[in-house]
Amino acid sequence: MTVTVETAAAGDVAGPEDAPALPDPAAAERQALIERWAARHGVDAARRLAEAEDLADAVAAEITPDNTVDTYDKSWRVWTRFCADPPRSSAPVGPVSTNRSDRG
Repeated sequence: MTVTVETAAAGDVAGPEDAPALPDPAAAERQALIERWAARHGVDAARRLAEAEDLADAVAAEITPDNTVDTYDKSWRVWTRFCADPPRSSAPVGPVSTNRSDRG
């Protein structure tokens, strides 16, 4: 199993509307994993391992309730929004900054 990359000829450059879609990072990672399996264990074993992965993913999708998926998706959106916001304060937060016993 190999991945082929096509390149344009020097005078044959495509515009943005003709550009191929960028590969899905998860699909590229999976392809690299399958190639490593093939190199280590052979093509037949790699195919069987990939089929087992597909089955495991299908079972997980089937047994996971929709509300769990929705909650995880919402939590991820909230987390990414939180991470994108600038910090509110540069002061350290913790027991040292909230301890008022030393203020007489």
